[in-house]
Amino acid sequence: MDKFSLDHGRPSIAPVVMNKMVFIQHLFGIRSICQTIKEIETNVSYGRFIGYSYTEKVPHFSNQGKNYIRQFHDTD
Repeated sequence: MDKFSLDHGRPSIAPVVMNKMVFIQHLFGIRSICQTIKEIETNVSYGRFIGYSYTEKVPHFSNQGKNYIRQFHDTD
């Protein structure tokens, strides 16, 4: 356990938050993950829906991209 640090590194993102971001993307017909993140950053109701406060920073789009690839790989 001495190899891990409690105060360094990126914090984890809850799977529910990641899935809600995909839900917003599909519900509103947003074509890119990057645009979805921008919409969540500017639209307060989207941020509140995913459970973030006004001051919390929305996850970087690369996190969502990796999640999307892992979750929907080999699906229609």
